[in-house]
Amino acid sequence: MNLIKPSIVYRYGNGLYVNLTNRCPTACVFCIKTKWKMDYRGANLNLENLEPSPTEVARLAALTYAEKSFDELVFCGYGEPAMRFDAVLETARMVKSGGAFPVPAGIKIRLNTNGLANLICERNVAPELKGLVDAVHISLNASEPGRWAELMRPQARYAEKGFESVKDFIREAARVLPETIATIIDCDKQELAAFENLAAGLGAKTRVRAAL
Repeated sequence: MNLIKPSIVYRYGNGLYVNLTNRCPTACVFCIKTKWKMDYRGANLNLENLEPSPTEVARLAALTYAEKSFDELVFCGYGEPAMRFDAVLETARMVKSGGAFPVPAGIKIRLNTNGLANLICERNVAPELKGLVDAVHISLNASEPGRWAELMRPQARYAEKGFESVKDFIREAARVLPETIATIIDCDKQELAAFENLAAGLGAKTRVRAAL
């Protein structure tokens, strides 16, 4: 048993990160949560199935900001935030309406996701983010479906349509949000070029992430 209290929010860089869930529809080969034993730079992200409410997240964000300000609020923990998509929306709505004072209502809100939200929620959810989430970073990692499946290792229900669904989510997000970025783990030049072309065609920018 881990005696360190689970972290619902944790700092990294200039952001405050929100750990909404440990559930995830993929088991990515590069995911560090197992290798790091659910620890992230000293924060215990093992929620042990106790998922926080939007009210609790807003309360903790307010307390943390009062101690020291941060520049953005980021939905990103050891799980896929879209597994609790309604909680993402409600938390963002509370913050944007001033319900996490002294966190500024205009603070940047970002969603880090694997992009499977449409399949998870069984609808096109990107338009619902407009006005609540300012940026979405999608961990796509591949320029074609075979490589995507190899890296992301999706659960069976997400395997067949997963890659195309992520592409659809990126395309729709790029239409309604100020910032949409497709991310990829550092790779060879040929794959990166193909990935950049794919992302650009979907309306997104590209960011290369280092493998941890």
